[in-house]
Amino acid sequence: MKNTNRAGLRAPAGLTTLALAAAVALGSLAAPAQAAASGKPLYMSDPRVADLGVASPTAVQTFSISLALRNQAALEAYAASIADPKSPNFRKFLTPEQFTATYGQTADAVAKVVSYLQSQGFTINKVFSNNLLVNVSATNAQIAAVFGAPIHAYSTNGTTFQAPSANLTLPSALSGVVSSVTGLNNSRALRSHAVHLPNAGALAGDAPKTNLTVLPVGNPTGTWTTNDLAAKYDVNPLYAKGITGAGATVGIVTLAGYNQSDAYTYWSQIGLTVNPSRITDVPVDGGPLAADGPGSDGSGETTLDVEQSGGVAPGADMRVYLAPNTDSGFIDAFTTVVTENKVDVLSVSWGSPEVFYEGPGDSRPAFHAAFLQAVTQGIPVIAAAGDEGADDITRSYPYPYCTTLLTVDYPAADPLVLAAGGTTLPNTFVHKYATTTETAERAWAWDYMRNYIVTYYGNALYYADYATVGGGGGVSVDEARPAWQTGVAGMQSSAAGQSLLCSAAVLGLTGTGYYDLLDMPRGVAGRNLPDVSLNADPYSGYAVYQGGWGNTSGGTSFVAPQLNGILALITAGAGTRLGSINPQLYAAFKAHGYAAGSPFKAITAGTNAYYKSTASYNPATGLGSLDVAALATALGVK
Repeated sequence: MKNTNRAGLRAPAGLTTLALAAAVALGSLAAPAQAAASGKPLYMSDPRVADLGVASPTAVQTFSISLALRNQAALEAYAASIADPKSPNFRKFLTPEQFTATYGQTADAVAKVVSYLQSQGFTINKVFSNNLLVNVSATNAQIAAVFGAPIHAYSTNGTTFQAPSANLTLPSALSGVVSSVTGLNNSRALRSHAVHLPNAGALAGDAPKTNLTVLPVGNPTGTWTTNDLAAKYDVNPLYAKGITGAGATVGIVTLAGYNQSDAYTYWSQIGLTVNPSRITDVPVDGGPLAADGPGSDGSGETTLDVEQSGGVAPGADMRVYLAPNTDSGFIDAFTTVVTENKVDVLSVSWGSPEVFYEGPGDSRPAFHAAFLQAVTQGIPVIAAAGDEGADDITRSYPYPYCTTLLTVDYPAADPLVLAAGGTTLPNTFVHKYATTTETAERAWAWDYMRNYIVTYYGNALYYADYATVGGGGGVSVDEARPAWQTGVAGMQSSAAGQSLLCSAAVLGLTGTGYYDLLDMPRGVAGRNLPDVSLNADPYSGYAVYQGGWGNTSGGTSFVAPQLNGILALITAGAGTRLGSINPQLYAAFKAHGYAAGSPFKAITAGTNAYYKSTASYNPATGLGSLDVAALATALGVK
């Protein structure tokens, strides 16, 4: 089969468990033409995944059952109207009770679902007050009996997990009311979007030499704080008006624990005065898994999320929703946020490739329902767009054992979510053997490091650690292009010739050929992302305080909480929640473009390892970077 993917090389980093694994005995090899004709991705079985047979029938699983929205078309229309300044509904937000009464399932329907599940032996742990989500526990035998799909155990790359062995079938008692079942695949697929510079093995000591004495402001790139960010992106005029976020509450959904004391130390040492009890931690489903506690890899993500959002909006209160790293934990966290209705802005820096949500148990309808409730209650939702450039899947399918594949990240791909992209700041970076210089803010990808790395370390190391790193962006093949992106120059459709081919060796097969695992449809006019971008490259990145100062951190993980803080400032300054933010951003762009005084600054240099950054919308940097003071004016701050 001909494959027109870009050439590259990716060393064998640890293969992660596939979120769509277990599900994907979905067919034999298929040609890309079939995917193009179907308009949907086509999945093949992954030989790395070994079916260990039926899992213990008595093992108990805890998962979530999502109920279908009522009046969804009307709800989508209302969500659009409250973001339209010309509409009489503009910023007329709903209460959770109003949302539930009109769009949640009826109390009678919920009671029938609960009664049926209890009759089958299920334990009802929680019925969320929006009547759209029920958290339950049941044995594998009970699950198989109700949904017609035996639960099997699987292993891949030394990791074991459980998942349905076939598509679920809803019994008649649940049909028409239940939309999806989330969490029966218990592989830990969600990942944070934080990045550190490669600085081990051959690269030891080759991180840029930056000042580890962190100053309140004026730090060199690589040790930036939120004060430096504020100076760069014109946040300071809001502070000068006395707008600090006081009166607003920022929310963070995360899947790992952290130490609050690190955040308070960060703010203190960069000279911010904050309420010493501003943070409220909200455990969801018992909180993060034991392996994800403070000190884990994921805890750095939570730490930076809190430090960055709270540093940009030092006067705001904060609620941190800490959930297990499971699909059901993730959806339960978002549903907890919207049913509580205590935050004014919400961000998340965890996600998975969009294509991992295909197959049995597609949970995107449940997430979309939570996002609809959020925006109709006035809460903008922000998500990191990813850190693998245009190839969001390469952390799971590393090159050269697998081809690159243009994919985007979810939940950033949902049109209700503001997708946060990344840039590299201009600077001269001092390395071990030479310097590299960037003269303009550019799309973040490490292709600008290629000459240096190849010259001093060779091609293999460049492709292993640098080639597929950068700001996430591209075209969704599952989410339709929203109306507010229609007519915006630079929008792209999904590319042709995109197939995921993996070598026999990495798949554990004999022979030397490549096997087709996934074919993407071409020409899909899907939702483009990111929407906006800020500095995210670790080379021009940030200092983080986690038991001490560390530098040269980055990723779109930083941009999402920074935008959270920015929108919290604007919320406080405007005296109102903002609601669905994307229609308002694109309307402002259509009105102002990149003219003087615009909220948007064009990024015209670089790529995200595929898409070029241009003086228009582009899937490398979106609408560009921000002038926050101008954005605040456009969104109603006087």
